Amino acid sequence: MEWLATIKKAVQYIEDNLLTVEGVDEIASHLAISPSYLQQGFLIMTEYNVAEYIRNRRLYQAARELVLTDNKITDIALKYGYDNSASFSKAFTRFHEVSPSDIRKGVKQPKAFLPIQISLVVRGGQNLQVEIVEKEAFKVIGFVGEYSKENSRDISKHWKELNTKYHDLRVRAPKTPFEKAYVDNNIGSCGVTEYPADKAFKYVFGGLYQGGEVPPEYELYEVPKGTWAVFTCIGKLPGALEELMDLIWEHWVPDNTEYVVDGKCEFELYYQGDYYNDPEYFCTKWIPVKRKGSA
Repeated sequence: MEWLATIKKAVQYIEDNLLTVEGVDEIASHLAISPSYLQQGFLIMTEYNVAEYIRNRRLYQAARELVLTDNKITDIALKYGYDNSASFSKAFTRFHEVSPSDIRKGVKQPKAFLPIQISLVVRGGQNLQVEIVEKEAFKVIGFVGEYSKENSRDISKHWKELNTKYHDLRVRAPKTPFEKAYVDNNIGSCGVTEYPADKAFKYVFGGLYQGGEVPPEYELYEVPKGTWAVFTCIGKLPGALEELMDLIWEHWVPDNTEYVVDGKCEFELYYQGDYYNDPEYFCTKWIPVKRKGSA
């Protein structure tokens, strides 16, 4: 699977062109992929959108230059993309929680923002495309339902009902806090299955939480930091995902010699497109794992 490798290439391109790169369109053009695909994949893997990542890297490098050189603040501001020292100082203080002049005086240490490192290990077998990935904890916002093994296939029916009910929010401006949270957090792009302590289990119909108000119609769910086996799913949903799950649990899990399932939950990430009708629709399924024999 190539999409994680693509995000690594995007990060490297940013580092190589930190002072000049203009944004997601330029990087996507360099990598020959769509900007929306890059933006969503970048957000999932780094938890920053492309513009935020570039800005934070520049502000960190600017802080280093303030500490290590005698260059004028105005010159540093221009070097890192700001029109004047006032706008630079405002952005710098918001990020580092201290002014450029105080950083130079040594009043406080700047906030570190180092290049993102994405761990990638490719594993094959059983016609599955899978990568082993380390991911920090993150939160999902959405609707929570309770299911059992007997009615678990109702989840796909409920997804379709939600997407039909709230489809118009994709094409008009939100009018209420509920609608704003739905749009801002891209609800419909992520599903979480909590592993059951008994027969019942929770499922979250949600999106990656971007912060802000959580209206009473929604719940927040935290997916813990961990190691994940990330499987590619290509095809119309829900059929393609159901077939993938059968392969995972009937072949990959019992036959794997390196990893065992270990974690609180699993989740899937849905990308833009018509997943009910597109035979080449792409999504990913994430299963929590650890190396056999590890604590």
